[in-house]
Amino acid sequence: MLTVSACSGVSETDTDPEYVASTETWRSEREARLTGPHGWLSLIGLHALAEGATRIGSSSEVDLVMPRGPEIWGTLTFDGDRIRFQAAENIAASMAGEAVSEADLGWRSGEDSNRIEVAGIAFHAIDRDGRPHLRVRDPEAPSRRDFVGLSWYPVDPLWAIDAEFHAHASGTTLRIADVTGSVGEQPNPGAVTLTRNNETHRLEAVQSSPESRLWFIFSDGTSGRETYGLGRFLYFDPPEDGRVRLDFNQAYNPPCAFNPHTTCPLPPPANRLALRIEAGERAYSGPVGIDPDAIEQR
Repeated sequence: MLTVSACSGVSETDTDPEYVASTETWRSEREARLTGPHGWLSLIGLHALAEGATRIGSSSEVDLVMPRGPEIWGTLTFDGDRIRFQAAENIAASMAGEAVSEADLGWRSGEDSNRIEVAGIAFHAIDRDGRPHLRVRDPEAPSRRDFVGLSWYPVDPLWAIDAEFHAHASGTTLRIADVTGSVGEQPNPGAVTLTRNNETHRLEAVQSSPESRLWFIFSDGTSGRETYGLGRFLYFDPPEDGRVRLDFNQAYNPPCAFNPHTTCPLPPPANRLALRIEAGERAYSGPVGIDPDAIEQR
């Protein structure tokens, strides 16, 4: 049974085994997504794509060298607007499980990036600062091969918190820096205030698209100690009647906790809490992806 304390904003689950089981299921699914053949652990590179033709393959003679597979996979051509992949003769390339000999790779925000796969290695194009980059994933990446598993705080129903949502004016944005030093604007539909130990704390929410869930990039008093030093993520559903439910048992590490080839966002100053949030995912015990001490947070 779920009850809500009006004075504390804390949702108390009276040792509800279904709640604990559902949280453990969510955590197992989180690890399965992370460790999938082309999940975040498989990322092996992010490469800027120049205008003109870029030959790709495992040969040292090509422009973009892959770790294995055929010597020549094909050619990527960027004309300043569109990216087109042309497979070399007799190369088994696929897209969404279907064989392809050529395909366009969307790269701007909101476009279908059309992931291409050759010899189990996948690549797709993304936008970085208005320029196309190629993101490459290999199931044999060391970060996936040597993964040691996730570590979590025990499920604690008292960290499922009923909080107040404060909507911002339409079009409000929040400046978010990432580990590369780039700073961008993210849609900032509102802020959330939560009460813990009779103290009120505020977090600014972002939303990747109008249809998506809201989320936080946050750090807290455990960051750099029991949890990853560059913060954690927490997603939550849109508000109903000005209220949201924040379940910090589902707070989790960004990809850069595991993989050095990622470009994770950093917690904005407004979301760096002194409060110790002893819930959710703990620091990874394997090799760190990006060392927090090497990153200057802005």
